[in-house]
Amino acid sequence: MKKVEKFSWIYHYGRWWIRFSYRNIFYRRTEVRGLEKFKPDEPIIFAPNHQNALMDALVFVTTIKQQPVFLSRADLFKNKRIARILNFLKMMPVYRIRDGFDTLGKNQEVFDRCSEILRTGHALCLFPEGNHNSQRWFRPLKKGLARIAFEAEDQSDFKLRLKIVPTGIDYSNYDNVRGRLTISYGEPITITDLKELYRSEPQKAMRELNNRIRKNIEPHMIEIPWLEVYDSIMALRLIYGPRYRQLLNLPSKTLFDKFEADKKMIRLLGEKREQDPDSMTRLNDQVNEYMGLLNKHNYRDHTVARAPYNPQKILWNTLWLGLGFPLHLFALITNYHLFRIPLYISRNLFKDPQFRATAAYVISMLVLMPISYFLMTLIIGLIFKSFWVWFPFLLSLLPAGVYMLHYMFENRKWRSKIRFTWFTSRKRPDELRLAKLRKDILEQMDHWVLPTLNT
Repeated sequence: MKKVEKFSWIYHYGRWWIRFSYRNIFYRRTEVRGLEKFKPDEPIIFAPNHQNALMDALVFVTTIKQQPVFLSRADLFKNKRIARILNFLKMMPVYRIRDGFDTLGKNQEVFDRCSEILRTGHALCLFPEGNHNSQRWFRPLKKGLARIAFEAEDQSDFKLRLKIVPTGIDYSNYDNVRGRLTISYGEPITITDLKELYRSEPQKAMRELNNRIRKNIEPHMIEIPWLEVYDSIMALRLIYGPRYRQLLNLPSKTLFDKFEADKKMIRLLGEKREQDPDSMTRLNDQVNEYMGLLNKHNYRDHTVARAPYNPQKILWNTLWLGLGFPLHLFALITNYHLFRIPLYISRNLFKDPQFRATAAYVISMLVLMPISYFLMTLIIGLIFKSFWVWFPFLLSLLPAGVYMLHYMFENRKWRSKIRFTWFTSRKRPDELRLAKLRKDILEQMDHWVLPTLNT
């Protein structure tokens, strides 16, 4: 099996663009914490929650100094050309029952390679849940990570000093461009104290390690395990989250301020679900009705939250959008296809929104953008034959693309403000109902939250 852990200069320099495009273009804002908890030259297994297909793997490609090796499903390696690409991306196959019962024996070779990789001071990234899930709850852990960790330590007589780094990943949105992303690295887990237990009862030792991994990942991820109220709690992160952070006196300057407040609010809602299920059911119904009306009329929560709108501010927004339109037009001509085409392709190819983000990112950032920018700059260079034309043009393309996305977002907000103001003035029932529902939701949440702040 190819030595995928070997340092690659092509990989090293290639991920400069991946890091920049992933953390600054595809995502509007990315925050990372906990990098100081481990060293680049240590044998490490990163153990993250798994929500978003390849995008989760890119978290590690773009935030750590190591070139970690990943395990991925074996059926992706059937095509030799694709297998070579995956090997270049430092991926190795792992076999499942669906790949054929006779293939499971090949996993021992994979696990032996993983042990070798760790013993030579390299890093692995394994998703302990086994596969991704579109909802934010932590599923039962597979034994693969625990087995690899113990085999590596056992072959070194538990002197390897392996560290398992629990990692939490949370996305504001799975498949939309310009979302927000938090990555939280936890305190490393060691297993030297489980040496005797592993040698006498290996299955029990692996269960104990999985329990430790679960316990240490949970504080670093958003988890909503109550499926009957899952959608309403996700919505409350948007509806009540800003007010809750204000009540907690959190500065809200970082994504992790929001993250920690959301964790506290979810715990509170979980307690109310147990203590006062009838009130929780009523709140759930109100939130679902509210979100249904927002979707029906293509509003966002912030449209209702900031109403009523000052006519002067709407006029000011109109003026700024008008002044910015010529630049937006240039950005549309040079960049619209780089985002629209990948989005169209990904949404038609994949029903699973997690795979949509992966496909859109790869097609847009890694394929279309470099090719398109090169061709457009080449054409401008051939037409004008001047360095002072084609080079500034090249430098303008990427900022124009980011500006285009921002302009489209602001334009959508502006149109929503006008529609909501107009229909509210006309006393259309749905807009009035939206305002009433939001007020009732905030009052119910205040009724639950305020007493906890005084204790």
